[in-house]
Amino acid sequence: MTLGGTLAGLATAAGLEFTAPHSVLAQSKLSPNAALKELMDGNQRFISGRMTSHELDLAILKQNTVDKQEPFAAVLSCADSRVPVELVFDQSIGHVFVARVAGNVVTPEIIASLEYGAAVLGTKVILVMGHANCGAVKATIQGKEVPGQISALFPIFDLR
Repeated sequence: MTLGGTLAGLATAAGLEFTAPHSVLAQSKLSPNAALKELMDGNQRFISGRMTSHELDLAILKQNTVDKQEPFAAVLSCADSRVPVELVFDQSIGHVFVARVAGNVVTPEIIASLEYGAAVLGTKVILVMGHANCGAVKATIQGKEVPGQISALFPIFDLR
């Protein structure tokens, strides 16, 4: 069954209408298991200090991604600047479709972005990556006053 067929079946079962592009073509030939393995292997290279992604020629990467993107995986990550997704998985430009939001919360916009990655770009796996000491989660738990629009995240994961 195609990805579009699978999504359409799930949407229909939920009583929703699903509209997919005319054809959903996966650019990556990796299986979902192979895509996850590639991320995990890259993470092992990162942990061991033997990263290889920087060895790729930046000019060639830019040339290959200027008109299109062909990521094999999508990652939902916190917006925390200490968690650089491509570096953590030792991947380079164009390989990972990343959605980031403080607190690693799922909003309609995040879901739409991840759906785009799967249905249009052909990602083979969606990985949700958490991290320790998340400031957004801590702020919610503590219930402290915060500046600006930060409190807009609170209703999403209000733990009080």
